[in-house]
Amino acid sequence: MIRVAELVWWWAAAVGVWLLTLSSVNGQDLVVAAACGLPAAVAARSGRRAVGGCWRPRPGWIRWAVTLPPSILADTARVFRTALRHARDERPPGRVREVALPHDGPQPVAAARRALATLALSSTPGAYVVDDDPGGHRLVVHSLSESTSPTEKAITR
Repeated sequence: MIRVAELVWWWAAAVGVWLLTLSSVNGQDLVVAAACGLPAAVAARSGRRAVGGCWRPRPGWIRWAVTLPPSILADTARVFRTALRHARDERPPGRVREVALPHDGPQPVAAARRALATLALSSTPGAYVVDDDPGGHRLVVHSLSESTSPTEKAITR
């Protein structure tokens, strides 16, 4: 039953991504998305099993999504400001820093936190994750800002 549930989840994710890329959706698009989603789901499940991936996200992490809009707005303004300032400044903008992640217990929980934190931090235009250190519970982030974003604060709690 768990295998079927995982396949359905991957299928729904593949179909959802496919439909999000369309400007309008009709019946033919739904049929093609559903048909192409099945082999994608099988491949995703097989890939996850091949690398031994296992995530156990915590429900409280959904609060990170609330912090994304203000972080995205602030980083968008920062990107434009940096672009204008960098036009006459030869120093490369931004800096690389480490973001410490809390120790969340077992490996599946820590792996889920690293993966979802990478996604959340890289969703803003002013930062992206360069590397992660599973043993050190930290991410290496390139950021245009010297300050900590609301998303970063939420992730490190």
